[in-house]
Amino acid sequence: MVKVNNKEMKWQDNMTLEDVILFAEYHEYYHPILVVTLNGILIKSDAFKTTPIKRDDVIDILQPLAGG
Repeated sequence: MVKVNNKEMKWQDNMTLEDVILFAEYHEYYHPILVVTLNGILIKSDAFKTTPIKRDDVIDILQPLAGG
């Protein structure tokens, strides 16, 4: 298992951060700008496809909001 925004998600071999984002079933995350941390470390969006996820990793996905 891995934790995504404090919810458990099934972990699979060869899983990447992009897989987590796509399969986390959080529809609001289909947004071009995301802030993602892996075990507390900020991951740049160009590394989502190549960042491996290990069992028990903790991922936080945030969507920045703008407003007035």
